[in-house]
Amino acid sequence: MINQTQADLGDKSDINPYVSTLASKLVKTAANADINFDSTGWQLITEVLSFAAAAEQRMAEQRERIDHLERMSLTDELTGILNRRGLKRSLGRTIASTARYNEAAMLGFIDLDDFKAINDTLGHLAGDAVLRGVARALKDNTRTTDTVARISGDEFAVILTRCSPEQGAQRMERLKQILNNTIIQYRDTSISVKCSMGIRAITGITDPEELIRGADEAMYRDKGSKRNDNQIKVA
Repeated sequence: MINQTQADLGDKSDINPYVSTLASKLVKTAANADINFDSTGWQLITEVLSFAAAAEQRMAEQRERIDHLERMSLTDELTGILNRRGLKRSLGRTIASTARYNEAAMLGFIDLDDFKAINDTLGHLAGDAVLRGVARALKDNTRTTDTVARISGDEFAVILTRCSPEQGAQRMERLKQILNNTIIQYRDTSISVKCSMGIRAITGITDPEELIRGADEAMYRDKGSKRNDNQIKVA
């Protein structure tokens, strides 16, 4: 009876590894102790283990649901990239990594020029198309280890990891050039994207809020200059 029950429990595909191991231990313990259960006893054990398996499955589903909600809370609904909360989390991790491994990284803030005119002239659906296009362009021209986020309205942010300040500045300049040469097709209209950018180097001793504030201020200085063909502003 013990061998048959052990086989029945071991072959159940719906029992997860934790419960399966528990079942195996229980059956082996009973066998070693020479405990003889009648059919009712084995049925009770099977029901208890099935209940444990179901409970474990529910817990796994709840964890998956929580993880999904957490991802949604960090994601910009329109563009599918990170939102401001997601950016701050990623920035915190990047700062910790630069401190631990003595690396450098770069934070860039991007603001679209004359975006309000697009909404006012072509409508908000056109504006949404531009925002999605900018997000796509940024993702397509950064690495999977980098971070791209939409932090509000027509403002975006990029974190470039594992790069020197010089390399980071060059790559940010390249991103700016790419965006300033991006054309978004909306229905029968071609929309030219123009942007301003400010950057800050990230080190292990940098405060996140100071980084964000510095990059934001540099970006607005760039926008105020109205000379987007010049080099981006560094705080």
